[in-house]
Amino acid sequence: MNSLRRMLDILNLFKPGQPVIDVETICSQLGYAQASAYRYVRELSDVGLLVRLPRGYAVGPRVIELDRHMTEYDPLITCSRDLLDELVARTGMHALISELYSSTVINILQKHGSETEPLNFGRGRPMDLFRSATSRVILAYLLPRQLKRVYESNAAEPNLQRLGPTWKDFSRAMLTIRKQGYCVSAGELDPGKTGLAAPIFDEKSRILGAVTLVGSNERFAAFSQDYLVKLITNAAATITARIAADQPTS
Repeated sequence: MNSLRRMLDILNLFKPGQPVIDVETICSQLGYAQASAYRYVRELSDVGLLVRLPRGYAVGPRVIELDRHMTEYDPLITCSRDLLDELVARTGMHALISELYSSTVINILQKHGSETEPLNFGRGRPMDLFRSATSRVILAYLLPRQLKRVYESNAAEPNLQRLGPTWKDFSRAMLTIRKQGYCVSAGELDPGKTGLAAPIFDEKSRILGAVTLVGSNERFAAFSQDYLVKLITNAAATITARIAADQPTS
């Protein structure tokens, strides 16, 4: 398992400023022995997760195949698609489904609203753990030991410090969100935009992700916040119920 994790960690090296990697990159950034790096890239290439190029290795075609499968069949997406359409129709805002994996929150489904300005963090882009309504509403529902681990791993992060300079302050801020059942943030990821998020749970009532509405501050202010909160929390509750019943709608 440790060897598999080390091999898959190579995929974390890909980023906008580093679309191609080579064995030297792997060894220098992950500290792997050259023989191990060569073995890992060979195995990842064999299953299509990497592709060999003249300058090194890029993300392979298997990722596109998996993305298509996820888009068409992932339960969280199929349970959410029609509800996002309804949220967009009622508000004109962008609607998002985001999911938690490890310590990363990423948007997996986005329905565009009537506003033409794109979001900085649309589908496929990891989000800061502490700077958005989406991330914070997910953090708030982690188990206490998970939340404490996140805090201890990121205690020096300025964005975490804004939520609470001590563990006690931070956990109290998360408890407030949990009691509300939703979270609002303004201008934290996209200047001039407000986000409103509610949690989605799996069949065992564990936090799975979030549904979020994002719109310009002006559009958001044109609605009663109570109305928007009811929309988003009802959507989250419906998705949670569908997940538990394993009843996708498309």
